[in-house]
Amino acid sequence: METPSERAPSERAQAALRTAELLRQAADIARQQAALALRRAEVSSAVAASERKAAKLTHDPSHAAPRERRVKLLEDEARVLELEAQTLEHESVRLLSQARTAEQRARLGG
Repeated sequence: METPSERAPSERAQAALRTAELLRQAADIARQQAALALRRAEVSSAVAASERKAAKLTHDPSHAAPRERRVKLLEDEARVLELEAQTLEHESVRLLSQARTAEQRARLGG
């Protein structure tokens, strides 16, 4: 009959492997979110360029000014999204590192 102390390392190893699996899933999600944030940044930049062109073609200053403000907001949004993407990429790397640590714990018996 197995004692609880004999069983514990195996159970701890299994828990560490499950933790590693979940951390890898979280890292994958972070990478996907980073890619989406970059895509959104590209779209915001493209919309800003389009709005800028429309503002330049608008002869009435009262109509051009709101467009210029929108351009500024879109450019700011694109920068924020690029920073978010970088943060998510770093988070993904950190999570993968934690997953490797959990796998090492599992190999060592928990």
